[in-house]
Amino acid sequence: MKYIIAIDIGGTTFNSGLFSESLNQISISKKDKIRHYDGKEEVVGAILNQVNDLLNNNNIKKNDIIGLGIASPGPLDSKKGIILETPNLKIFQNYKISNDFTKKLKIDTFIENDANLFALGEWHSQYRENNIVMGITLGTGLGFGLVINGRLFTGGHGMALEYSLSPFEWGMCEENVSIRYIRSRSVDLYGENISPRIIEDYYKNNDEKAIKIYHEYGHNLGIVLSHVINMIDPEVITMGGGLSKAFDCFKNPMFSALKVYAPSFNINKIIITPSKLREASTMLGASMMVKNIKSNI
Repeated sequence: MKYIIAIDIGGTTFNSGLFSESLNQISISKKDKIRHYDGKEEVVGAILNQVNDLLNNNNIKKNDIIGLGIASPGPLDSKKGIILETPNLKIFQNYKISNDFTKKLKIDTFIENDANLFALGEWHSQYRENNIVMGITLGTGLGFGLVINGRLFTGGHGMALEYSLSPFEWGMCEENVSIRYIRSRSVDLYGENISPRIIEDYYKNNDEKAIKIYHEYGHNLGIVLSHVINMIDPEVITMGGGLSKAFDCFKNPMFSALKVYAPSFNINKIIITPSKLREASTMLGASMMVKNIKSNI
């Protein structure tokens, strides 16, 4: 049997997965945090250790691996395997990661935007009956991926849907639709920097400040999604990333904004829902990418 390695690198965490060539999940490592390491080389070493541990723990040899797929925040050059000047993974900016991992692991390595791979994995695992499926990652940043008729849409140069970098009245789009926004508002309202997970707990206990923060976040997200729906008119918007776990905290103000600004949302039954699989979908998408590339070589 042949296998595929998938790595999901986010703005704050990373983990690795092992899949069969037939895209069945074999094993997924625990998440590790980038802040636990000092600089680029230490983070790279920790990721390589994750991969080697997966292989050793499952008694799999490297010559049984057909390839390795990396999901990374964009923008990036997937054809050349380079992470460009992404604002959410600064230690890896302008990093030729595919070439470096290929050399260090002796495994062919490929890279794609994490939101793209999340969307692809979500479509494959849950929404294959739909023609237009959008995946959104809510976390350190804001990512968008789009699957049209079963194929990942990446644009003319492989850099489509980098919408989070576009200007809004509040600044860069993702500035008010990210973990940074919730932490910033917690400083304003509580006088200290509090994690979104704790704010979520406060929300569930009817804390007025927490309700205000997630109401604002949901409204901002609704404004952003209204643009997306008006341009693309997807059948499904599925949400991954850490903040998707707080969906119930922000869904009502998000839907309220969509009712005002997105006609298709009112007329059609657009599915907008948190993902059941989250990073597992991203790794599935990475495995699909590897399998597709290797089958066409």
